[in-house]
Amino acid sequence: MSIRPAGASNVACDTAEASGCLEGRGSCVYKQPLPEPPATEVILSLENVSRRFDGGAGITGVDLELHAGEILGVCGVSGCGKSTLLRLIAGLESPDAGRIHHGFRQMGMVFQDPGLLPWLTARGNVELVLPKGARDRAAAALAEVGLEEAADQYPAQLSGGMRQRVGIARALAGEPDLLLMDEPFASLDYFTSLQLLELVGRRVTERPVGGIFVSHDVREIARLCDRVMVIGGQPGRPVTTLGNPLDAAERQTRPGAMAHFENAILQAIETGSH
Repeated sequence: MSIRPAGASNVACDTAEASGCLEGRGSCVYKQPLPEPPATEVILSLENVSRRFDGGAGITGVDLELHAGEILGVCGVSGCGKSTLLRLIAGLESPDAGRIHHGFRQMGMVFQDPGLLPWLTARGNVELVLPKGARDRAAAALAEVGLEEAADQYPAQLSGGMRQRVGIARALAGEPDLLLMDEPFASLDYFTSLQLLELVGRRVTERPVGGIFVSHDVREIARLCDRVMVIGGQPGRPVTTLGNPLDAAERQTRPGAMAHFENAILQAIETGSH
């Protein structure tokens, strides 16, 4: 398996390596072009964006375009600037160079720690992003994540997975058209994270919402994302962008193809870390 140089649009594999090909179709999945974006509006674009910090940290030279209804995964080794990228998009940091065009109207954010206020119930935490008195909308958002019976419970009464569901409900309750997710499932068990991945994937495509998902877990990235931007170096820079060879409906039923895609992501991360 070989990786194209930085700036290449995809990963190429050695045609002599049968394990790199999708179930014997005769062509390597990683030589497929990036998937066509949805026929929806562009809700976010970055043009040569950079943000550098003392000591060499930060991110540089980022170009991306995100359409409503697609999820872009962002991965790379620790310290490569993934969270900085999200903070730039969210407006919590300002770029040193480049342009960020916000075509979205409402943004939702989900973090590794959902940041629930302990003195508010699950419903009260969701209502924070809603107009005053929108109890019905908060209840509906909790029902979406399977927590209608826990609406009146406080965060201390909820399991970690339930608290994370409240965080997702809160992010989605305001009906965002851009959803930013920074390692939201890192502290959860595999089966809980799998359920929440499926939930987020459904909500993104149903509404539709554009999503950017940062994770160290290539299984999560491969299952949830339509494209994957691999970042490497310090300051971080885009190394390559990989297109998921399977659409969302196929990702649970073709584990072999998904394993090959995960391997390509891992190799791109390794290349970018040198």
